[in-house]
Amino acid sequence: MTTSTYEALVCECGYQGRLKCRENDAPFSKPWEEYSLTGFEGGTATFAPYCTDVKALLPTLKPKCPQCGHIGRVDYAKRP
Repeated sequence: MTTSTYEALVCECGYQGRLKCRENDAPFSKPWEEYSLTGFEGGTATFAPYCTDVKALLPTLKPKCPQCGHIGRVDYAKRP
């Protein structure tokens, strides 16, 4: 079975989107994770068994903001 989770992202211009993580959590099967962007343009990344450095993930995906058009100005939203 595949589970999806989301992490809030924000561009320096204020535009918001999300980082989507799909992961295989089925018992007795090989684990993997697939990351993609929602609300931003950019790539995807797949890891087996899992991503070890989430901070280095965003530069790999090269998120482009649809509002301001800049690449690389997106970061994780700060939680209160």
